[in-house]
Amino acid sequence: MAKQDSGLLRKLIFRLDGTADSKKVDFRSKAGTPWVAELSIHSGTSPQSPHLMILFRNQLNVQARQRYTLVPPGYSKVPREAAEQLAEADLQELLSESVEV
Repeated sequence: MAKQDSGLLRKLIFRLDGTADSKKVDFRSKAGTPWVAELSIHSGTSPQSPHLMILFRNQLNVQARQRYTLVPPGYSKVPREAAEQLAEADLQELLSESVEV
């Protein structure tokens, strides 16, 4: 059991290195701004944990604050599968509901 926990922790810690279980998706906001959505595992405290978290990065303005939100229920909890399920309209809606980091 400890090995599995350390593996998940390792994935969460090294997510920014690209070694974690994550998937990046390029899309455009409704205003036409290019964004990157990165879906990654997030260990929350609710009964439905773990959730997938989406980090949004503005491609035109690298100084803009990042945004984040959780993937709503009904989508896969595997980042690559959820990325395939989320359409551009879904990502646009999630971006509009996201919170600045």
